[in-house]
Amino acid sequence: MSQIQKESLGDYHQAKQWEIALFSLNNSATNLYLFGFGFLTYYATGIAGFATLIVSNLLGAARLFDGLIDPTIGVIMDRFDTKWGKFRPLMLVSNIGLILSFLMIFNVHQFSGVAQSVFFLIALIFHKIVYSFQQTVTKAAQPALTNDPKQRPLFSIYDTVFSSIGIFAVGQFFVSNILVPRHGDEFNSAFFTEFLMIIMGISIVLTILAMIGIRRKDQTEYFGLGEDTVETKSLRDYWSVIKGNKPLQVLALSGAIVKFLSQLIGDQAFLVILFGIILGDFALSGQMSLYQIIPNLLLVVVLTRLATKKDLKASYTISIIAAGVSLLTMVAILLFVDNPTQIFSNGGFLAILFTIAFIGLKVFQAYPTSIVLTMAADISDYETARSGRFVSGLIGTIFSLTDSIASSLAPIVLGVIVAGMGYTNAYPEPTESLSPELFTGGMIMLMIPLAFYVILFYLIRKYPLDQTTMAEVQATIAAKKAAGKIEPEEDPQILEDGVKPEV
Repeated sequence: MSQIQKESLGDYHQAKQWEIALFSLNNSATNLYLFGFGFLTYYATGIAGFATLIVSNLLGAARLFDGLIDPTIGVIMDRFDTKWGKFRPLMLVSNIGLILSFLMIFNVHQFSGVAQSVFFLIALIFHKIVYSFQQTVTKAAQPALTNDPKQRPLFSIYDTVFSSIGIFAVGQFFVSNILVPRHGDEFNSAFFTEFLMIIMGISIVLTILAMIGIRRKDQTEYFGLGEDTVETKSLRDYWSVIKGNKPLQVLALSGAIVKFLSQLIGDQAFLVILFGIILGDFALSGQMSLYQIIPNLLLVVVLTRLATKKDLKASYTISIIAAGVSLLTMVAILLFVDNPTQIFSNGGFLAILFTIAFIGLKVFQAYPTSIVLTMAADISDYETARSGRFVSGLIGTIFSLTDSIASSLAPIVLGVIVAGMGYTNAYPEPTESLSPELFTGGMIMLMIPLAFYVILFYLIRKYPLDQTTMAEVQATIAAKKAAGKIEPEEDPQILEDGVKPEV
């Protein structure tokens, strides 16, 4: 162990376990809206009457706009502070905004013509703004919550339980096996009324609990160098952060690709085509969600233990490789069976193998989405060590910028594929029969992510923040706090690309 690593052992501030658990609910509160957003295409085409390509383009435009304004949101967040804290007021106000945005979006059927499209786009943009504020808090507050490398990865365990399992797994089962059958196996007005009330009610409760979790750490002494933090004033200052922070550049691009894949694979149109049509049973999507609960818990514990023993980069890399292998297995099964609709009717080896592969894809694909929130905290600390600045809001919204631009492609890609199948005015329903066009479209939806997993593996190998580097980062921050405020140009401790001199 180097001298700088030894000095860093006393440089950590910790959170209580219940604080980490409760604060992770902020991500669950926003993920509820992300889950609900996945059903928007069915509302927009089936109830509001939009054409398929119009919906996909409007959704893509709203997400792109969201990405473009995200850096501004980050600047506002970094400069925002009140007697109630930096993060808690933003969490509460933005969640109330999310309630209003969904009430606007899912009532657009009351308009017609050009007014309908304009109101829909305005509602989408408003939703993206308030969503970005609350979602960015999850990343921006992580450095204040804890900087202990043994604690930071624990966030992903709680996030997996509450978000990946509680919302996306249990939520999918609830919708496909309980809510949709209760409303005649259709995404009708009654379905959306009940569905939205559940989302809005649960989300505000989770937000309040998350505010309790961050309360003790939502104060200046946990923000960067505390009172000695170098002030970030001009656009030139913010540009220097983006330009000089290589870990931010690498992980923002990787996170964007992961978010695109998550949006694509998690979209209800994708699930309807894969399970409802290609495999012949939409209820399977909910059952699969339940099957993944135990493996998800076990694997996230193993990956988190790896992260605490080694580093976050190692667990991120393994999850990317495992997700790619799982997806490749699914594609191979579907391509080489004569009739995919009979895979689960006949049972046997292929049904078991496909189940294992799909669970593997969902679990290993979700883990990088969760762990990137913690890795963003490492990047924020790296920047504090490098320049003396605390700009976790900007760093969080840089991730949002890149993943918004990338994920804006998801509805567009899905819309183009679905339209290419011949569905120009509505998305396929779960009760439709399998056709060559639907099978080809479904396979294209699976093939696209395969190429991206190869790119992800290349990118994460370039990420420089490993265990040794982060120990040196925390030692540098502690030394700067002890020495008092320094100016950005006096930056002696951290060199380019995460390489530091010996102390």
